[in-house]
Amino acid sequence: MAKQKKRKGSKWLDPNKEGQGHGRRSNRYCKRCGQTVQEVRILKHENICEDCVEELREKQGGEYACKGCGKVAPKQVQENDGYCKECCCRACGKPDPEFVQKHGFCETCFELIGTNCRKCGKEAQAQVQRNDGYCDDCAE
Repeated sequence: MAKQKKRKGSKWLDPNKEGQGHGRRSNRYCKRCGQTVQEVRILKHENICEDCVEELREKQGGEYACKGCGKVAPKQVQENDGYCKECCCRACGKPDPEFVQKHGFCETCFELIGTNCRKCGKEAQAQVQRNDGYCDDCAE
């Protein structure tokens, strides 16, 4: 038997399905401004409308949106003191948005690992040891 791929649904609510369900699905609205799903698209899991999402991205306040990249992910932001998981180091969990976006680790963990080039991030342990942290291409 062939495995079927699970289809990822949209992260936005469908305005055509409002009022058809019962309970919390019967009337969906933005928890910040009160607009309904008939007026503007609303994020499924966060109940925030598209207009508020754009406003939060621009502010990057750390309550709903990440302070580093502006991604709207309230649960991740609350867990990581204002930063999403893409802006935190995979090893220690410390936020370092600029360095983590490029290399995947914060600067201190990256130095401890010592196998990747500081400039381009290429994994070349022997070249990095020989050239004080840089690969042969970046050392030139």
